[in-house]
Amino acid sequence: MGTQYKQYETYPLYLILSTITCALLTAVLAFLMYILEPGLLQLHPFASIISSVVISILIAIIWILCLSLIVASTGIIRLHPIVLRLANQFIYGLFPLTLAIGKVRGVTKDQLRQSMIDLINHLVMLDMYTVDPERILLLTPHCLQESSCVHKVTHDVYNCKQCGRCQVGNLLQVAKDYGCQFIVVTGGTLARMKVKEARPKAIVAIACERDLASGMADVFPIPVIGVLNERPNGPCCNTTVDSERVRAVVEQLIGRNSNDRGKD
Repeated sequence: MGTQYKQYETYPLYLILSTITCALLTAVLAFLMYILEPGLLQLHPFASIISSVVISILIAIIWILCLSLIVASTGIIRLHPIVLRLANQFIYGLFPLTLAIGKVRGVTKDQLRQSMIDLINHLVMLDMYTVDPERILLLTPHCLQESSCVHKVTHDVYNCKQCGRCQVGNLLQVAKDYGCQFIVVTGGTLARMKVKEARPKAIVAIACERDLASGMADVFPIPVIGVLNERPNGPCCNTTVDSERVRAVVEQLIGRNSNDRGKD
């Protein structure tokens, strides 16, 4: 398998900008504690102490969550999924501020989302166990299907005739080759419902930066590998995806490598 499928190289950007954001929050809280202390001392001696303790605890929580992601990304220490969930939710909550800081360095919203997706992919792959193919779900948006196609695959992907006009046929072939589940959905609500019905142990999700960034956390604790689609015709219309990258991710999840494929 090519190393481009194994490595998610943009995730340090998200960690760096998130760390800067946490440092900025720390500075703001410390300054707040500094300007409030004289007035609180006059109000009551304990008021200043309580304020200092509360702000110190907030600062400690900020850095515990931030450092949790950094430590987990190294692969040296395995953290509990709930800790990672809380850390990632917290950092994602800071997204607007992190984006504002990133824009100073010329980082776009999609670049930052891509970096966050790469971080989640990286964390999942570091802690991933081997998954039976039938417990893997390929989850894709309906915009991958050729818009003029009369064979609607949102009801049944096997309606696809694999004519080659869009990537749905290639993804269906991947699902057939490995025995994965494959679902095409029209939106986030339907996607969540289908995930509950399929009960997968791992998901390979294909979508744009926005939908992946918001959706990958929705299905916790199920591990999700996000694969970005391409939009040569604009958003939500005849999008494409690198089906070989999807195949490579599936092979990683089932513990198979590209050399095995060549021996078949």
